[in-house]
Order: sequence, then C-alpha cells, then structure tokens
Amino acid sequence: MSVDFIHTAALLKALADPVRASIMHILSCGEVCVCQLHQYFTISQPTLSHHLSILRKHKLITTRKEGKWSYHSVNATTVKELSRLLDEIFIPGSECLCHTIRQVECSLPLRQDA
Repeated sequence: MSVDFIHTAALLKALADPVRASIMHILSCGEVCVCQLHQYFTISQPTLSHHLSILRKHKLITTRKEGKWSYHSVNATTVKELSRLLDEIFIPGSECLCHTIRQVECSLPLRQDA
C-alpha cells in the first residue's frame, strides 16, 4: 500500500494549530459539550466553532446534537488511520520511496573548507 502523502499532510495541517491540538487533547478524555470546551480557551465562541469545523471537516472529531447543545468527541477511526499513515512514513518498509529510486553514487567530491 502506498502512502497517501496529500491526505496525511491535510490531517497533520488540521492538527498543526495549538488550539486544535488542545481540543483533541481535551476530547481524548471523552465527549465534551461545546459550552464546556469553551471554558478551556480565551477565544471567542465563533473562533472555537471555526476550529471545531476544521477538525470535523477532516473527520478528526464527531459531533452529535442534543437539543441546542453540540457534543464533540474524537473520531477514533481517523486517529487510528493517522497513526497508521505516520507509521508508513517513519517506519521503513518494502514500499518505502527509497526502494523505488535508483541508487546513484555521487561523483562530486565533498566540500572541504580550508
């Protein structure tokens, strides 16, 4: 199986924000209402909603509505997928890109500073 670098990068980009990483950390303990989640941050509710929207778009979290409240939780399926993708990137295997390119010996001498 080849690594989907575009999908992996999109997931990592969604997590590459301190607020979104913090949200994922908080949600790792279980489902949280948006009103409770807001207490952890010094950002406006619309900004928090924007961050949640990005996490939802990339399926990193799930949301369920109960009346006027929204409850968020980690999407374990996507988190497991991300873990697998990172393993494919960092743990060498038979399908590593290094096996697909020809080994070329460099003919240029190493630079030596005088």
